[in-house]
Amino acid sequence: MSRFKNLKPHRVVADAFNYKYVIAGRPKAGKTSLVHGIVKEKYDGDLSKLLLIAFEKGYNALNGIYAEDINEWTDFVELVDDLIEEKDDIPFRILALDTVDEMAKMATQHVLKVQSRKQGKKFEAINDLAYGKGYELLDNTISEQLQKLDKAGFSLIYITHDKDRQFETREGLKYDKTTLSLSGRVRDLILNQVDFIVFVELGKELEKGVMVDKRYIYFRGDSGLEAGSRFKHVPNRIEYSYKGFIDTVEQAIEAEYGGDKKAVEEARKEQNAQKEKEAQEFVSKVKNAKTPEELQSEILEIITGMEQDVKVEVAKYFKEHLGSADPRKSDDVEALTKALEYVKSL
Repeated sequence: MSRFKNLKPHRVVADAFNYKYVIAGRPKAGKTSLVHGIVKEKYDGDLSKLLLIAFEKGYNALNGIYAEDINEWTDFVELVDDLIEEKDDIPFRILALDTVDEMAKMATQHVLKVQSRKQGKKFEAINDLAYGKGYELLDNTISEQLQKLDKAGFSLIYITHDKDRQFETREGLKYDKTTLSLSGRVRDLILNQVDFIVFVELGKELEKGVMVDKRYIYFRGDSGLEAGSRFKHVPNRIEYSYKGFIDTVEQAIEAEYGGDKKAVEEARKEQNAQKEKEAQEFVSKVKNAKTPEELQSEILEIITGMEQDVKVEVAKYFKEHLGSADPRKSDDVEALTKALEYVKSL
């Protein structure tokens, strides 16, 4: 049977909270408040749908919010494991990571600590690791946890800061632009997966001859501001409003369905059912996965009876893929699983 026989055309994702968002802006512009507000607005005050993963504590003034403080990378890894393990028993469906800047710093320190221990020397910066290995490890460390949350069916919202940068055109013209504060591989990792880059901007305007404070939510960027989305039917900006934010996204979705509200609702129900089915399959797979200790034990049992020359080759494989010739020094489940498959194949 042809692989294309049952291929169906893609339909635009119909649920506004099944998209990934980056929300950026000036300090105290209302980024975390926006996440808090849109969930409260959409779910009639039910904030139990949202969990704020607080890499920095910016929720003190947000009444009713559920938050988990993260002080180091291992806290986040444990939280991810618990969210997946207890998925059926918890109300949280939307996770806001505040901020991904601090998340990246914690992941960086974790990578440096692990590599310093493995290699027996002190690494102070990620580029101290030769041949770009540090950046690759950082990328993998962060993406592994985010992918788990995504596959488990959680909706992800990333909160970050802003930064003013100077750019130069090919013709030599210099100009300033307000961008996300994220940089390098972490920036690429986050931006490559999100559907909306939303920017909260503070400003002042004249109204009837009086200077007043204004807040806007930008859905489109320009040469001076970084924002954007995958949708063509979104305005450049709206006034800061929780309801306005939800309406903007839902109207953009509806426009892709030709204004057919019934079709949007049918697609939403069907897509959410499929998403939940796939999430349950992933959660079940994770729950049934072997622990590092179980994998290590199986590997050691197999290699015990091997000839010496084979053990030498196996040790080389372990050194390359586990970071040590001794599998007991690795707690990487994926790498240990592959190592187990390798020794079974010999």
